[in-house]
Amino acid sequence: PETLKALKKKGFVLGIISDTATPIQVKLSWFDRGGFGDVFDTFISSKEIGTRKPDSLIYQEAYRKVGLRQEESVFVGHKASELSGARKAGMATIAFNYDKNARADIFIQNFSDLLNLKILNSWAERVRVMFMIGYALM
Repeated sequence: PETLKALKKKGFVLGIISDTATPIQVKLSWFDRGGFGDVFDTFISSKEIGTRKPDSLIYQEAYRKVGLRQEESVFVGHKASELSGARKAGMATIAFNYDKNARADIFIQNFSDLLNLKILNSWAERVRVMFMIGYALM
């Protein structure tokens, strides 16, 4: 939760893309109980969109929902397929807790490493949204 809160303080828009059958309100209550429900600006559910990761449409819906473009978005994920889908949608990618065959722009070992990535500082001019952190990563 502390990393998410720190990213929020840095001005990032934070969101989640989730392949889930669980209603969004149930998921959000889990995050609230974990102490970080208030950091997310958007929650994209495959159930509501009608498609699942790695379909690029779900990623496109995510950055469009907050009024941004793909070049302003970063996807943090763990599955090779979801990282691939985000790349196909034009997003930069960061792999955390990742499959061994995952391909991404950046690989991190600890979630808190997001706070110290020099590339995020150079991307800061254009990256306004840190998307979409799958709930399984927290």
